[in-house]
Amino acid sequence: MQVKNENSQSRMIEDTTLQASTQNKPSLTLLEENIRVRLERFSFSAHTPLERLREGGYTLNASNTDSIANHLEVTILELRYLINDLYWLQWIKARKASI
Repeated sequence: MQVKNENSQSRMIEDTTLQASTQNKPSLTLLEENIRVRLERFSFSAHTPLERLREGGYTLNASNTDSIANHLEVTILELRYLINDLYWLQWIKARKASI
């Protein structure tokens, strides 16, 4: 991937997200990037329940209540997995540093 810096000089940087080659071993870089992307996705989708309420004229009814509840339940699961991955990353880093 070619990128131009402030001095307009081209340089090569490694593309860790779109490599076409197969991955033979786990990558902490990809794990960290995965966590960052999932945090960003969470922040983008956090407004969804409020949007569902707005679409219903700010009145809760059977339809939007189910939609909001379903979204929140899925979000709870996603956050549990994300929290677990955050702790895994820190555990791996601590183990790696002690070796």
